[in-house]
Amino acid sequence: MYLQRLNVRPSIEDLTEAEARFVQSHFDPYAAEVIINGETISWNEIGEVEVAQAPRVAGPAGWIVRRFIHGGERYHVGIYFGRNEAVLPNVSLNIAQFIVKSVAFYAPQPVRYTGPEGLFTLADE
Repeated sequence: MYLQRLNVRPSIEDLTEAEARFVQSHFDPYAAEVIINGETISWNEIGEVEVAQAPRVAGPAGWIVRRFIHGGERYHVGIYFGRNEAVLPNVSLNIAQFIVKSVAFYAPQPVRYTGPEGLFTLADE
């Protein structure tokens, strides 16, 4: 499956203040490229995005950490370009959605998506 192309750029205003600070520090999209953790990547190089739920400790300790420290489930977002990858680990669902929606908006070609169903609008190609 592929990400459905978006006609409207995702807004950083939809994130909490802490989430927006994280995004501004680690993910900086521009019209021709994106800077992920200091690495510049052309949008037309991106071929796939993968979202994976971050592993967690089972039992009461895991629940407490997930609920009170992280504020909910966490995700890893991998962006694959050529033979390389950029990973944004341990992010909130809001951040993961902002990143993936940004790729769906800016990338000029179809981008393959792997990950949990129902988080993003997908197309056959």
